[in-house]
Amino acid sequence: MKILDMAISETRKDYKCFNELKRLYHENSEFKNILEEGLLSGKIQGFDEELWNKIQNQNIRRINSFEDVFKEGANLGYCTVASKQLSYSLDSCFLCGGALPILKGTANCVDGSHTWISSHGKLIDTTLMLIMDETFSKHLGYIEENRYDPRFDPIYMVAKDYTNDQNLKTFKS
Repeated sequence: MKILDMAISETRKDYKCFNELKRLYHENSEFKNILEEGLLSGKIQGFDEELWNKIQNQNIRRINSFEDVFKEGANLGYCTVASKQLSYSLDSCFLCGGALPILKGTANCVDGSHTWISSHGKLIDTTLMLIMDETFSKHLGYIEENRYDPRFDPIYMVAKDYTNDQNLKTFKS
């Protein structure tokens, strides 16, 4: 079994959302070593079926489904938007901003700025398509500069309710 296969859903292996993960794995030996250590120790995993089901079940405006964003790789370069949208499907989370130096200089992240989700001691990264223990994330170089609790934002909460209201679902995948 290839180690990278542990992080990529078999049924979604052709999705373009994994392009940055694959690129870093093949081009950055330090990232490759840390990813392998994390995957083998259980400190890192790819998006699991539970998370993919949450993605599939969202109501989302202007596109057929949130999963289409990942199929087409539209999550890459739009970590803030993708993280916020995904956060609607999580019970309790924080949106975190800062930097991930390994992304610096990429086509979609010139200065290394990055956004991710923190939920129940896990870091969820919609660019790398990984879930990891927050303590282990330091090995990859995440630098948290701010943490936002969206539960106190009434507009966020209305959007969250809409996103998860299955009575409003117009698209069935």
